[in-house]
Amino acid sequence: MLYQANHRSYRKKANYKPLVFFLILLGLAGIAFFFRQDIKNLFAGDRRLLLEKERKLLQEGIVKGEPKEGEIKEFKSTAKDFVTSNPKEGISYHYAALSGYYEFLLLGFRFDSVTLSKIAYTGFQEFLEQDSSYLPLVEDSYRQALRAQAIDPEFLESTDNRYLIAFGESIRQKLSRSALNKLLISIEPEKLSPELKSGYAWTCLAGSALSGNTEFLKKILSRQDISGSLLLSARESDFMIALSEFRAGQYVSSLNYLRRVKTINEDFLTGSSKILEARIFYYQNLSPKAILLLEEYYPNSGDRKEEVLNLAREILSKNQTLKTKLPVED
Repeated sequence: MLYQANHRSYRKKANYKPLVFFLILLGLAGIAFFFRQDIKNLFAGDRRLLLEKERKLLQEGIVKGEPKEGEIKEFKSTAKDFVTSNPKEGISYHYAALSGYYEFLLLGFRFDSVTLSKIAYTGFQEFLEQDSSYLPLVEDSYRQALRAQAIDPEFLESTDNRYLIAFGESIRQKLSRSALNKLLISIEPEKLSPELKSGYAWTCLAGSALSGNTEFLKKILSRQDISGSLLLSARESDFMIALSEFRAGQYVSSLNYLRRVKTINEDFLTGSSKILEARIFYYQNLSPKAILLLEEYYPNSGDRKEEVLNLAREILSKNQTLKTKLPVED
């Protein structure tokens, strides 16, 4: 065939672009496979920085006693993603424990002196019976904190993580009061994050009042850098000491503090002091004096009448010759 000038060949040229693109993708996939842990760590590091940033934002609201729902929900969402992508890291479960604790505060629980006085007097059981919605969040936070230290021994020494465990134990009431006290004493409050300090002080005071550890109770009360945020009045402090002494079996000392608590106003502290005073007289085999005190208080006892009558019935059941004006048969 003769070559013709200006002749164009219509033979289709090979297109190498798809092959090149495939080879590039293959190379990237190989790089991703060999460096997958480094890439994973890079994203995990980004998420951890984000969690710390979000935590800083919500700390201020919690310290002021005004937790913000949006900030806490955002932290929870990020913490959940972090656990999913890093299931073998202790820090993942620590963040999950924190998110549960923050959600607990969103339900309206406050580490204040009024709540403290009531729970130190009645114990946690009555509080949980009134509102059981708190328990699942506390339980979840507690278990996540335990998981954090089980996976990573570093969290055995983490002050924040150990506090979350102690707080969980105080609400769950599965640990003996003396063991809980030892756990609380072992925590260094100076190392706690700002948003956990008031909760720690509150838990220490409640725990020591319930277990009868007056020495530790007084130590926490004297440390304004620890308990100052709770704003306890002198009466409330005396009431806490009275409860602790009562549970330690130091009845004379407890009576002395209770008499300092009582005022002419029939508030919770005064009423509780009178009822506790009657119980101490009963324990001291001074049942007639205990019944007399209950009879005097009953007309002004308001919504605590049943509590007064229940104690009177308990005393009379052990002293069947005693008589009372109280309507114990009703």
